[in-house]
Amino acid sequence: MNDFKKLSLALIIFLLIIFNTIEAKENSAAVFVYHRFGENNYPSTNVKLSQFKKHLNELTKNDYNVIPVEKIVDSFINNTDLPEKTVGITIDDAFLSIYKEAWPLLKEKKLPFTIFVSTKPVGSKSSNYMNWSQIKEMVNSGVSIGHHSKSHHHLVSKNQETLVEEIEDASKDFLENIGFVPEIFAYPYGEYSYEIKQTVKKYFKAAFGQHSGSFFNGIDIYEMPRFSLNEKYGDIKRFKFAANSYGLKINNILPKDRAIKDLNPPLLGFTLIDSLESKIQCYPSHNIKAELKKIGKNRIEIRFDKEFPKGRTRINCTTNDNGKWRWTGFQFTNP
Repeated sequence: MNDFKKLSLALIIFLLIIFNTIEAKENSAAVFVYHRFGENNYPSTNVKLSQFKKHLNELTKNDYNVIPVEKIVDSFINNTDLPEKTVGITIDDAFLSIYKEAWPLLKEKKLPFTIFVSTKPVGSKSSNYMNWSQIKEMVNSGVSIGHHSKSHHHLVSKNQETLVEEIEDASKDFLENIGFVPEIFAYPYGEYSYEIKQTVKKYFKAAFGQHSGSFFNGIDIYEMPRFSLNEKYGDIKRFKFAANSYGLKINNILPKDRAIKDLNPPLLGFTLIDSLESKIQCYPSHNIKAELKKIGKNRIEIRFDKEFPKGRTRINCTTNDNGKWRWTGFQFTNP
């Protein structure tokens, strides 16, 4: 009996050692957002077709797992594992060049993607946008659709009544024209406030912004990041870097509101979920400088040297964590 007890104790100790040395799987995903394809008059929202083809070749030849963003979202909601090098493709605004230029290339490569549609432009008969017949054709072929409001307003500048109308009126359009209402939302221009986010939670299971960064376990599913790609920021080097990045795992982000109301510049801070030995660097747009202070073991406070201008200001924070580049971002809107 004593020998049995010793054997049992040894087995328990062995199992404890094994369990303590096995790290929990780190779920990570990089999601990209495009707008226009081969429309050279709009460089800030357009990617050249030569750039886009390089992106697709990278995704299909280098062991990435391109997964529908709905499945990526569900994985983070349900805390299930994703494969390594998971990537999602999204496209905003339903421009006609998606149908004419992007879709044939994506279809050839058999890559899934999601279009976030604002319904008013689609129903306007504008030559710049797809129509409902084209969208329905894509849906029937397996393309997924996301909700992008009705009119693509700067929602931060609108009141609560307008926000609700923008969501509900677009939902009626979706139901009428494609037979269902999308479950995932993308904030127009990536702009949102704390109040907008709370309203969006009532209608959708997740929401995307346009701040850069990769997903991580514990991410806020109503502030999901996407790497924006255009002519200036669409070179293959940046694309590969973003596609292979990991999330900078943070919580307790302050301020909760990404709309600037009283305090400008905002006082930005967050807590690292895991300790990092490496130094975090943050890069605001508009030639604003950021000063980082570490408080205690895991709290980071960021102070800026000047006010944020009207419109959008983005802050990208990165660090090299033992060979893994971690990336998180924030977008503030000054209405």
